[in-house]
Amino acid sequence: MTATVLSVRNLRVAFRHGSARAEVVRGLDLEVLAGETLAVVGESGCGKSISALSLIGLLPETAQIVAGRIELLGRSLSGLPEREVRALRGDRISMVFQDPSAALNPTLTVGDHLIDAILAHRAVGRAAARAEAATLLEQVRLPSSARMLDEYPHRLSGGMRQRVMIAMAIANQPDVLIADEPTTALDATVQHEILALLRDIQDRNRMAVVLITHDLGLVARWADRVLVMYAGEGVEARSASAIPHSLLHPYSRALVEARPLRRAERGRRQILRELAGAPPLPGEHGRGCSFAPRCPLVRERCERESPQMLVAADGHVACHAVAERGINAEQAT
Repeated sequence: MTATVLSVRNLRVAFRHGSARAEVVRGLDLEVLAGETLAVVGESGCGKSISALSLIGLLPETAQIVAGRIELLGRSLSGLPEREVRALRGDRISMVFQDPSAALNPTLTVGDHLIDAILAHRAVGRAAARAEAATLLEQVRLPSSARMLDEYPHRLSGGMRQRVMIAMAIANQPDVLIADEPTTALDATVQHEILALLRDIQDRNRMAVVLITHDLGLVARWADRVLVMYAGEGVEARSASAIPHSLLHPYSRALVEARPLRRAERGRRQILRELAGAPPLPGEHGRGCSFAPRCPLVRERCERESPQMLVAADGHVACHAVAERGINAEQAT
């Protein structure tokens, strides 16, 4: 049986502004198994990146976890001292950030970045760490790895910088890698190369990957499971094979209808369907379903009662309309 390496239950994250508090993640549940890829998708502002930052203890100063439990390899991270969180971050759990230009220090060489990542968690000499850094660059398929160690980030292309970020993230063979929009600024060819590289590393190390993205087409091709987030909540969790035709939540369906068509799909749908309206602002959630003002299936119950996650088909969905249609729906425990 495949082990669960990361488990999150009822995660709530809030931003503070003076005496006011606005929740941006509201009761999120997820789990990731060894060797699998879980994709977390949703519109910008849905809380997916903040959720990821909360997992590795890098929330901004104005944000805090106000409830919930995070377990890594069966160990609770809730309430750990910052020193212990730092010991785990970059070792057992790592992150590849969306913008490598912002994440890499322009005053340090590529080698400095990698050597520091190694020495932060292992008692090895600097010469040994440098040799290992060159090996890491070879693993992420950067040419002339020995010479590359002395390059500065600004001299590299976007794809090369992202490979350096991946090398840093895998330096200590983590059990979980969080990839936050890792290919957003890259062209299609480089995007494919980066994702193929991540998959190859994942297969070799039995590493779990949490892929943060808004691209459902990418999820269908690369992920094992998908978690759809809306307004800080998980609204559907399914096998990625459900994309594009078998997703159940009306928001999930709207994301599918709004995505650009691939060549093989042209002719099945003639236009992109716009999702009217906007998500609620943080802290302005009503008592009912957050998606109700935009939902084509809305009914009176949706406006007064927040839906619970139900077992539906091969996953879970939080939707009164799905429950009323009776698609194998039972309340999740």
